[in-house]
Amino acid sequence: MKIVVPALIITTMPLSLTAQTTGSLQGKVLDSKGKPVPSAKVVVSKIGINWVKELEVKADGKFFQVGFAPGEYVITVSAPGFLETKEQERIGVGLVLQKDFVMLTPAEAIKAGKATAQVDPSAAAEAKGLESFNRAVGFYNEKNFTEALPLFESAAKDLNESLAKTTDAAAKAEMEKKLTTIERPFAFTLMEVAKADEAKRAELAAKAEPMLVKAFERNPKDQNTLVYLIELSNAKKDPEGAKKYQAALDVLLGPRPELAYNQGVELYNANKLAEAKPFLQKAIAIKAEYAEAYYLLAMCEYAEMNLKGTKTNFQKYLELAPTGKHASEVKAMLTDPSLKNVK
Repeated sequence: MKIVVPALIITTMPLSLTAQTTGSLQGKVLDSKGKPVPSAKVVVSKIGINWVKELEVKADGKFFQVGFAPGEYVITVSAPGFLETKEQERIGVGLVLQKDFVMLTPAEAIKAGKATAQVDPSAAAEAKGLESFNRAVGFYNEKNFTEALPLFESAAKDLNESLAKTTDAAAKAEMEKKLTTIERPFAFTLMEVAKADEAKRAELAAKAEPMLVKAFERNPKDQNTLVYLIELSNAKKDPEGAKKYQAALDVLLGPRPELAYNQGVELYNANKLAEAKPFLQKAIAIKAEYAEAYYLLAMCEYAEMNLKGTKTNFQKYLELAPTGKHASEVKAMLTDPSLKNVK
C-alpha cells in the first residue's frame, strides 16, 4: 500500500423501530465537497461468520438495507480514486444504523493529516493524477468538455509518471488499468473540444485517435467510440476506415435508412441521378414511410423523364407528408398536364 489510512471516526445516530427482530443500515457516500461519489461501493461483512453483502449505492450517494441480524459488522466503502474507509459497527434489533461516509482522495487525506505517504516515489504522482481524474469526470458528466480536458491531460500525465516510477509488478498492472479507464472519456473529450476549436481540430483529433482505436479493440460494441472513429475517418478522407467502422456500427444498430438516404442526397447533389436512385430505393426498402426518400426519388425520375415513376413517388410523398416541406411544390407539379394526365 502506498497510503496508510487510519480509520475515520463517523458519528452513529440510531433511530427507533418497533416490532422487528432485525436491524437496518442506511446512509450516504459523499466526497469532500458534499457531492455523491461516482461508482462508490459499500460492502458489509458480519464478524465471526463468513457473510458478506454489497449494498446498492444510488446516484445521489444514498444506500439502505434491511434485514441485518443483530451483531458486529465491518463496513467497507471504496471508490476509484478515493481512499478506502473501513469501520466496525454494531447493528441492533429494531434499529436503523445511520452511517454517512465522506470519501477523501489520497491528496486530500495527506493534506488533512489523515494519511501518510510512504517512500514510494510514485505515490504523490498517483494521488495527484487521481484527484485530477475525479474532477475531470465531474465536468465530463456535465458535458463541460472545455473544463474537463486540461484535467484529463493532467491526470494522464501524472499517472504515466507514477507508472514509470513504480517498481512493483502488481502495482504496475493496477496503474495500467487506471490509465485504461481514463482513455475513453479523455478521447471523447478531445473529440468534443476539437469540434468547437477549428484551429486545434486536427491536433486534438490526432491525439484522440490511438485512444479511440484501443477503446474499440477492448469493446467492439461501443457505439459512441465507433461514431467518433467514423468522424475521424471521414475527416482524414479515409473511406476504407469509415466503411469498416460504419459496418461495425450497422451490425449493432441494424439497417438505417438515413444512411442510404444521405448517400442518395450526396449523389443527387453531384448530379449523379442514376447512381442516387438505388440508395433512395434502399432507404425506402428499410423504411417504407420515408417520405423524403420518395420526394427525391421522384425528382430523379422526373429528370430522366420517367413521368409515371415521378407521379407515383410524388403521390406517395403526399400520402405520407401531406403538410411536409415539399407538399406545396409537389401539389403544383402534379397539376401540370405532363404529370396530371399520366396513367
